[in-house]
Amino acid sequence: MNDRYAQTVGFVVAGVGLAATFLDWPADATLAARAATGFALLAAAAFGARRHGVDVPRLDLVAGLAGGGLAVAATVGINAATTGLPRGPPLALLAGLGTVGAAVAANAGLDADAIRAREKHLVVGVVVSLAALVFGSLLATVAVGVVPDDPLVTVPVNTAVASVGYGLAGVAFVTWYDGGIDASRPSRDDVKVAAVGVVAIFAVHYALVGLVVFFDLPQTSHTLVETAREHPGILPPLVVLSYLAVGPGEELLARNGVQKYLYGAFSRRGAVVVGCLVFTGAHVLAYAGTGATPGAVLVTLGRLFVVSLVLGVTYERTDDLFAPVVVHGTYDAVQFAAAYVAFT
Repeated sequence: MNDRYAQTVGFVVAGVGLAATFLDWPADATLAARAATGFALLAAAAFGARRHGVDVPRLDLVAGLAGGGLAVAATVGINAATTGLPRGPPLALLAGLGTVGAAVAANAGLDADAIRAREKHLVVGVVVSLAALVFGSLLATVAVGVVPDDPLVTVPVNTAVASVGYGLAGVAFVTWYDGGIDASRPSRDDVKVAAVGVVAIFAVHYALVGLVVFFDLPQTSHTLVETAREHPGILPPLVVLSYLAVGPGEELLARNGVQKYLYGAFSRRGAVVVGCLVFTGAHVLAYAGTGATPGAVLVTLGRLFVVSLVLGVTYERTDDLFAPVVVHGTYDAVQFAAAYVAFT
């Protein structure tokens, strides 16, 4: 790397993380805030030395590790919040993740043009995902307004129409950047990948459940599940819609749309990770709207991110929507079915 652009970006982002440690933090997170300050200072110092000509590549690795430490400290701060979320921890978490990203780019030797391309693709992916959420929500609101005001009707209709909206947004996005809709007759390999993906996603799911229980971490559930506690009759239709609407709509947008678009600037593996981060971020409102603590929402989103990596990998392996749609649909359907059994 000769233009030091990655280190410059990392230095600025680490500085933002440092500033975040001086904002409001939960009273019980004083130690975490101090640790975050130390990690942010270390990252800024390492990147600062590199951007001013110090020819020690290991400093990029040091900065990345410090960025990871900053993100962990911020996570502890978020978990300590019980009423409301102070500004410091979430900003520090974003800065920590950004610092790690800058370190990855620095270690890969990316120049300014390559990094700017990644920045552009990431921003576009986030904007498209947000626009799709708004579009799907608007369509669902219109549809719900013309059906009987009964949760047994409105919830399935809202889910189906919103998912169709996400899929339509995905089609529009793919058409815009000249990509193709990756839907074809599944091959034998597609079926194998789908089968392995189903096993893998539940293995990951239960491993994460075990970790949450072992460490006694807080967690929350999707707003649909919370609604189903009072109206379990909505769950059987949702089992079917998992395959017919939710899986196809979300995967068309998240994988065929966003992840495939990210291939244009990131490595395929990098696109899987970044695409799953965007996918996870799009679910914030679905979990934050349950009234859970910030820590519970963060833990649940972390689980969602890890689980979604299975979906990203199945798409990356096949370049077709069949496998991720089957895996996604099965994952949601099984959880809705299990909830129905539990609630009835």
